[in-house]
Amino acid sequence: MKLQLSNDFYEYASKLEKEWRATIPRFLDKELLAMFPEARQIIPEKIKELEEKRQEFSNTIKKKLIIKNAESDELSEWFWREWIKTSDGAELLKIEKQIMRLKRLSMAGSGKRPKGSITEEQRQEALLVPIENLINGPLRKSGKTLTGLCPLHQEKHPSFYIYTQSNSFYCFGCNQGGDAITFIRLLHDYSFKEAVAYLTN
Repeated sequence: MKLQLSNDFYEYASKLEKEWRATIPRFLDKELLAMFPEARQIIPEKIKELEEKRQEFSNTIKKKLIIKNAESDELSEWFWREWIKTSDGAELLKIEKQIMRLKRLSMAGSGKRPKGSITEEQRQEALLVPIENLINGPLRKSGKTLTGLCPLHQEKHPSFYIYTQSNSFYCFGCNQGGDAITFIRLLHDYSFKEAVAYLTN
């Protein structure tokens, strides 16, 4: 006999998972390197290995595009280009992200950072600024949320919600949402760096 699970159970399980994820500690790059100092020696080797893999993937994609486009019509060319982008291209993007992450870790370990870049500490500090402190208008408590008129667009009925536990927001009127940095970016049309500077100062 199959067990029928209700929507209420799924919602409850989903809520429990979100609460559990919120309790997982998030470590800064410096903290991770302090916990695993042996990673400092492994990171350059791993970067080199991934860069070689990236080059192989790039060459494979180029070859496939040449072969597929050799004797085909315009529609076929488009189809193969899109197919390769979604298959091999997705894998290439994954490798690129891994390389960037390892390079960031490497820089954190050496104490260097790109000129004018935002540190992980600054980003974390900006994310901790309570969104409710950034709102000029009145807010009303509604369970675990705060609600009010959306500062991002004109409205007569409140559709803007702040989720204080995760320090995030969502507006059901203009369908915008995110963290404190995203809010300041949208409110003032700032870049990421400008938003972080605004919140940390």
